[in-house]
Amino acid sequence: MEPIIHVDNISKSIAGKQLFEDASFDIYPEDCIGLLGPNGCGKTTLFNILLGKDQPNSGDVQKKDGIEIRCLEQDPMHRSDITVNDFFTRTTQTENIQQQIKKLEQQLEDPTIYESTRHQEILDELRLLQIRTSKTSGVAQLEAARECLKELGIAEITGDVVMKNFSGGECQKIALASILTQPQNCDLFLFDEPTNHLDIETIEWLEQKIADISSAVIIISHDRYLLGDLVDRVFEFHGSHLELYEASYEEYEEQKKIREHIKKQDSQKASIEMKRQLAAIKKITRRNRYTIQINSRMKQIEKLKRVENPILKNYLLRFHFKTALKSGKNIEEGVNLSKYFGEKKILLNMNFEILAGQKIGLIGPNGCGKTTFLKMLTREETYNQGKLTLSQGAKWGYFDQGHLSLNLENTLLDEILRDHKDLGEEDAKALLGQFNFKGTTIHNKVGQLSGGERARLAFLRLIMEPYNLLLLDEPTNHMDIESKTAIETALNSYTGTVIVVSHDRKFLDTVTDTIFFMADSDIKIYTGNYSMFRQQRFKELSEYTDRDLAYLSTSRLTKYIVTKGFTIWTLKKKHIVGEEILIGDHNRDLYEWAIKGGLLKEA
Repeated sequence: MEPIIHVDNISKSIAGKQLFEDASFDIYPEDCIGLLGPNGCGKTTLFNILLGKDQPNSGDVQKKDGIEIRCLEQDPMHRSDITVNDFFTRTTQTENIQQQIKKLEQQLEDPTIYESTRHQEILDELRLLQIRTSKTSGVAQLEAARECLKELGIAEITGDVVMKNFSGGECQKIALASILTQPQNCDLFLFDEPTNHLDIETIEWLEQKIADISSAVIIISHDRYLLGDLVDRVFEFHGSHLELYEASYEEYEEQKKIREHIKKQDSQKASIEMKRQLAAIKKITRRNRYTIQINSRMKQIEKLKRVENPILKNYLLRFHFKTALKSGKNIEEGVNLSKYFGEKKILLNMNFEILAGQKIGLIGPNGCGKTTFLKMLTREETYNQGKLTLSQGAKWGYFDQGHLSLNLENTLLDEILRDHKDLGEEDAKALLGQFNFKGTTIHNKVGQLSGGERARLAFLRLIMEPYNLLLLDEPTNHMDIESKTAIETALNSYTGTVIVVSHDRKFLDTVTDTIFFMADSDIKIYTGNYSMFRQQRFKELSEYTDRDLAYLSTSRLTKYIVTKGFTIWTLKKKHIVGEEILIGDHNRDLYEWAIKGGLLKEA
């Protein structure tokens, strides 16, 4: 099988920093590749090189003629002033078409071209390309994406609305619809952190969509379950080298362990050999002769120094939470708790208790009020009625997803010393070094940090206090896999209580023992981690008929007829044309989008 892209020994550095060197690989049709590596290693830069937006310093990238590439960017113009129509135009008209049009127009600028019949051929080619362009105009593509937008619950958007008027989650859904529409017209899909801003249900919908794509796919993601479900090859940046694994994500993890073991043995052998060479040099030097031999051995030592030590290279962030005095059995309790903003109800007569030592995952669709609930627990948000009691012995720490606790004007060093005047500067530098903030970086302002770096710094500030209740709002956003693993390890050894909002299913499975599922102004409590919750939820929704669940409805059941086939992704259940569905209060939230989108009509 011929590759659609051949990359040969490319290297790239930016502002003196070597991102990668001598990277070589082929991309084949139907590949699904996971592109991994720590934050800032050059993953997005590699995407830009494949797109033709950037060039390597050396090496070559060969693409098949007429290749069509679509890219979901990490931040696809979320807050820009462009309209939805303009956004669809930019994301669906490929670089290839634009480059062909530009090349033909440049040829028409040559006066000699009109002395032959070639100018008519160029005009014909331009006309065909312009027809293709009109088919990929924002208006046409938006209409083509309506079905996808219906599945995402935002079918009613209009093309003249400005993108910045939408939330981050809505913008990401619009971007996904623009990329995923008519996938048969694209040879290669590039997804840069596609799960950003998405709730769990939408992430699972996206997994199915990507799985259905027959073209090549490359995914930059730190979502380990998504990678595990989809990829069949793994490319990983390791220092400035790109290592290739012809394996699924699970097989990659096993192969990586074997490679690291081999590297560790090589490092140990190099260390022993270096000591032997140094001893020999010392012996020769005492005799004050054999300068040539000394120089030869020094060169050998320099080579041995370059043998990588994987223990140091893969050094994980070490989180050690301090724990304050024990709280009571119930660290927090809510009785008949209600919260609303105007007519929007967040909670209605909710009762719950949070036990000391519990590890709770707070999940639910975007906009249901998870962050509001966390802020109610800290008293930052008030509640409208009911009672909320916090144990007298409770001392809470809060990690906010926007890292608002950080002072962006402070240097990293000042930020660590801000609430710890008794901490010495050298100790503060040592703490920052443990979190991979080293050298002159510690004197940079917090505002210069990336999202992942800010998250690490916010976590460092959090673990310096002796809390027994941690409230964490999307703590792993923008973090690479190694950082996530380190946080998971720390939280598992932490003896206090944790309430965490997260859309990372692997993180929830590893850390939590209870799930609070928030939806429809209520919180349902499930024992176990995310996978156990999913099984229980599936059982609830699928093992009973609509008539069995009619007692949950406060109004009569209404019969609907399926007019166009669709899938309920929560249940992974397909409905076919002509099928009858009984809908009431117990299941209306699952089908509301299908009713509004005209996929169901009342019988």
